[in-house]
Amino acid sequence: MANAKKVHTESSVMDQLLEEHGIQVKQFHPGELVEGVVISVSHEQVLLDIGAKAEGVVSGSELGDSILSARNLEPGDTALAAVVQPENSQGYVVLSFKRCEKDRQWKIVEDAFENEIVLDVKVQEYNKGGLLVDCMGLRGFVPLSHLDRVHFAEDIAKFAAGSEAELKESLKVLEGKELKVKVIEVDMDKNRLVLSEKEATRAYSDEARQEKLEKIEVGDILTGIVTGLMPFGIFVDLEGVEGLVHISEIAWEKVNNPGNYYKVGEKIEVKVLGIDEDSGKLALSVKRLIPNPWEDVQEKYPVGTKITGTVSRIVPFGAFVTVEQGLEGLIHVSEASGPLEAGEEVEAIVTLVDSDNQKLALSTRLLEKMS
Repeated sequence: MANAKKVHTESSVMDQLLEEHGIQVKQFHPGELVEGVVISVSHEQVLLDIGAKAEGVVSGSELGDSILSARNLEPGDTALAAVVQPENSQGYVVLSFKRCEKDRQWKIVEDAFENEIVLDVKVQEYNKGGLLVDCMGLRGFVPLSHLDRVHFAEDIAKFAAGSEAELKESLKVLEGKELKVKVIEVDMDKNRLVLSEKEATRAYSDEARQEKLEKIEVGDILTGIVTGLMPFGIFVDLEGVEGLVHISEIAWEKVNNPGNYYKVGEKIEVKVLGIDEDSGKLALSVKRLIPNPWEDVQEKYPVGTKITGTVSRIVPFGAFVTVEQGLEGLIHVSEASGPLEAGEEVEAIVTLVDSDNQKLALSTRLLEKMS
């Protein structure tokens, strides 16, 4: 008991001395949430200035692996973390992003609410009275009254009529789509997050779209979001201006299914080919951003050249072989030395080159004869 009393006395004296000299020492406790400024970022760790002349370190599995993790941080950013250990052997406060992921997500949403920031969310399903969406990893709710009905007029023509079951069925077309929303109510304690597409799309009014459209020129290279996949191409949202990448403009090779190349919600870089002033829509291209492999095909693969490629697809009259990205050749059934399978690597001889009509004929039969 005497020793315990002595320690207590020494501690009290130390506290008194620190107080007399105006020195404040922040005490950190496991589980406590702290906000700091990023000092440095690497693949292995993040160093934070957490105030009171203290530095914290986040490393290993504690970095987390979500969209809010360390790979999105830069020096000068603020970040929320949970205290794991008040001090390690190097004098750092040991912190964790992983253990406060939900708190970090809620903080971002609260900041978006306070600053009226537009967020991107993905529709998960219809729930009575609105849509359930994924918002920064949190479950959010968009009431029907806060949907931009004009934007989805074709998809939800029966929006205001019919039974609950019919309404749910008509809103199925929105599953997986991305919406731009603003936060109109947030309560972490009640796990309540209410969002509005109407509030966000005011920035996407006809006047705003027209203003943006007037700034776009043929030849511009822009970045947008894939909003729809159709058999004939890809719909792209360019901050309120809609464009279409026709199936013939997705890649230099023949494209059968746009869904094999892109997914709804994915970022995409496009080149503007044309502008329809009446409809306010753009004709776009992806393939024009990469070199056309057919331009110099006759110089690279003259008749008689031996090539190695991968069978990309089997058709009734033969097999198409990918020679390089965007360049396919055909091995006609009459020129095949044996059965071929998709994914198989093959060697063949070039028998015909026609860059104008984008035709490259190959033969494994001739190659076998030459061996």
